[in-house]
Amino acid sequence: MIDNREDIGSKIYDLRRYFHMTQKELCDGICTQAYISKIENGSLAIAADILFKIAERLGVDVNYFYDTTFPERMDYSLEVEIQAREMVIQDNYIGLKALIEKEEKTPLYENRRFKQFILWHKALCKRYVDKDLEASLDLLNEALFLFNTNQKVKSEREIEILINKANILVDFKQYKQAIDLYEDLLFSVKKLPIIRNHNIEIMIRYNLARCNLMISNYEKTIDHAKKGLTSCRNNRSLYGMGHLYFIIGRAYEEIEQTVQALEFFRKAKQVFELTEENHYYQKALFNLNELQNLHKQV
Repeated sequence: MIDNREDIGSKIYDLRRYFHMTQKELCDGICTQAYISKIENGSLAIAADILFKIAERLGVDVNYFYDTTFPERMDYSLEVEIQAREMVIQDNYIGLKALIEKEEKTPLYENRRFKQFILWHKALCKRYVDKDLEASLDLLNEALFLFNTNQKVKSEREIEILINKANILVDFKQYKQAIDLYEDLLFSVKKLPIIRNHNIEIMIRYNLARCNLMISNYEKTIDHAKKGLTSCRNNRSLYGMGHLYFIIGRAYEEIEQTVQALEFFRKAKQVFELTEENHYYQKALFNLNELQNLHKQV
């Protein structure tokens, strides 16, 4: 048995909460929930083999439970994650590539959870900077294989990585496989006990709408996009709203419902203007003007 029970129990508790895992998820297949509860409150010393398995599930090296610098390392990894996510939002994949190349050389890269994050974002760089879809897909699979939070329920991070994998399947024109994966992920999101990134469902709905538009399934395109807009409103978020309005406009345009198409292109333009997404604003404006001109000629 390993003592120093209060420090270890506290670190297990902090990590579990940080990764939004329940006690049941953490101990599944390792020990009982009552056992992990006693470990976390410091009333029981943990067995060495159990600690190793717990560390593995939490994605940390077992030595972190004895390392007083761990909180600082966790703060550092959080800062890197924040920087990387912000670069993705800004489509700054050149900057992201430089950040990833730097972090691959740090000691923290030996931490499996941090390494998974780096591999995931390296895959994005391979896709958007190097235009190497095969390498990107290989890196995503490596990231997924590296760490599996729970066998029964996909973690929030795994869902995010799998969204990127489905996006690459779309790039390969494997639309059915992509749609099947998106729909499976939508089901997995609904099973999450706690959701940190409330935009996940919006991402999946948008990609389902986009994929269905590509295969001319306009009814499903509109249905998924409108459900995505409902999520935007429920979250009080503009995230993805302009793109969802735009894709509904495109679907209505394809089925020649011009009045509805114009309505949604206008809404898309307004949101893109508000969010200062100039490239997409210009795109919505172009579609709007073109459709208006055609409508006048009829």
